[in-house]
Amino acid sequence: MMTETQRVNSESVLEIDGLRKEFPGVAALDGVSLEIREREIVGIIGPNGAGKSTLFNCIMGVHEPTDGEIYLDKKTDITGEFTSRIVRKGVSRAFQQARVFPGLTVRENMVANQDHEDENIVTTLFNSAEATERMNDLVRQVGLWDLRDRKAGELSTGQKKLLTIAAALMQNPEIVMLDEPTAGVNPNLVDDIIDTIIDLNHDGATFCIIEHDMDVIHTLSDYVYVLNNGMNLTEGPPDVALDDPDVLEAYFGE
Repeated sequence: MMTETQRVNSESVLEIDGLRKEFPGVAALDGVSLEIREREIVGIIGPNGAGKSTLFNCIMGVHEPTDGEIYLDKKTDITGEFTSRIVRKGVSRAFQQARVFPGLTVRENMVANQDHEDENIVTTLFNSAEATERMNDLVRQVGLWDLRDRKAGELSTGQKKLLTIAAALMQNPEIVMLDEPTAGVNPNLVDDIIDTIIDLNHDGATFCIIEHDMDVIHTLSDYVYVLNNGMNLTEGPPDVALDDPDVLEAYFGE
């Protein structure tokens, strides 16, 4: 974990500048700016209605921003792109409600999350050795190897979340957006999810995480952005940002 004055000294993976998203009668985002650097775990927190989910949806192309810019690797403008194109350019996402194919096995779910553009029936049915190796490595890393041939619908909520994290990494993305990875998970598996994210980060994965559990954010995050009323409230290492009086007032009502 970083000290109060440090941040990962690496290249920018994702930059958001002055992002605004208006819905009828409300500005869900009002000039949000942030940066996520290579090999970081960045936490996004804020009270309900702060704009966190809208931010993720704008990044992933679900919503088209009203104003502002989103850049990947400082040079690729992905503002308002189709979700499929954003994913192919290197941004992946795992949802709060784990989205799996319940009738497929763990490994079949991994295959389904490959990039199938330009595939033919042969390459779809028979994975390359490289893709198979990556799939097997990720399934092992998230602790699901012994369940690799189990139907995903038979997994626990926590196991499904581990599967979606592994699947999100299948295409070796630049960054993975995780929406409340520990929400609804049995407490016995929360530590497994935390440890898995940290291990994957140590292996080079970059994460941006929305999470309501402050202990999880404090444990996982290298850097934290706090949103309130659709705007940046504060930012910094977790020890600093989470103790900011404005954050305590906005988030905890203290």
